[in-house]
Amino acid sequence: MPNTPAVVSRQHDRGLLDAFFLPDLCNTRAILFLLAVSEGLVAILTLMESSLAAFSWERFGLVSLFVQWVALLSVAILCQLRFVLVQVNVMLVSVLALLLVQLVTLGVGLMADWLWPTSLRSIDWLWLARNALVSALVTALALRYFYVQSQWRIQAQAELKARLSALQANIRPHFFFNTLNTVAALIVIDPEKAENMLLDLAQLFRVVLKADDQPSTLAQEIEFGQRYLDIEHTRLGARLEVEWQLPEPLPEITMPALILQPLLENAVYHGVQPLVEGGWIRISLTAVADGWELAVANARLPGASTPGNGIAQRNIRTRLETLFGESARLQTAELPDEYQARILIPQHSGEYTHELSHRSG
Repeated sequence: MPNTPAVVSRQHDRGLLDAFFLPDLCNTRAILFLLAVSEGLVAILTLMESSLAAFSWERFGLVSLFVQWVALLSVAILCQLRFVLVQVNVMLVSVLALLLVQLVTLGVGLMADWLWPTSLRSIDWLWLARNALVSALVTALALRYFYVQSQWRIQAQAELKARLSALQANIRPHFFFNTLNTVAALIVIDPEKAENMLLDLAQLFRVVLKADDQPSTLAQEIEFGQRYLDIEHTRLGARLEVEWQLPEPLPEITMPALILQPLLENAVYHGVQPLVEGGWIRISLTAVADGWELAVANARLPGASTPGNGIAQRNIRTRLETLFGESARLQTAELPDEYQARILIPQHSGEYTHELSHRSG
């Protein structure tokens, strides 16, 4: 899609929101977490006022009602103002959020004092001041926590992007010169094959150079892997046998970018290439109970130790965990004459596909 001013503006706004230290408090998970934390705070306040033996459920219920009103109203207002606050610096946002929660606490306190009259004929300002102080302390701690979490997330994303860049750099020298030598040899013998090989190489490098930390799709990764194996097949000839076992049509699966090609590269350089007579690589996609399993298996020298330092596999595991959490994983198995790598992609990956299309649109 062309980068129209509207698209650029949406991408800019989304980038600001992703880097904003206040999280999205509008989703169900955040609200449930807020309710749980609020109830824990109420329990602490109630226990501080009385001993465990004299614990008052009536007092707990009243304080819980008050705290929940303050918390839910504050979150609702902050959620609506998030698109405005994202344009302001962190210090000013913190001050505004703190003042907003204080106003909500005062308003709920005055409403509670009016609905629940006591022996005092006037407003209990000491009670309101205590509520404001507790609210300010809790809000300050929450804002500090959100800021630290945001900085950690930004640092983790930067480290992940650096790892992906290192992975991209490792892809290039492995086969670049071998491919050019093969093309040079084919120019005289088979110019058409040499031209197709150069086109595949150009497309391969276009994808590698453009890849960033944004998720990819299964179809894109399969196409990228096929182009890579086409180049290797032209270079190795009959020594390389490739078998694809994929369902038709391909399911809409989201996965990290450059997740399949490193496994194929390991299969070629550490599995098939050391074999004098050549070997095979089999790529399959099967449905399992909790998602999809993308497997890469290859022939290997019987009893040979696994070469390499495992950087690519650690990179894949990190990016799978970043995108899917613990529900996705990479498993490897070494058989006497075969090496297997399996990527488990969770069933809910379609949600990420929708998010990816939203970002790119």
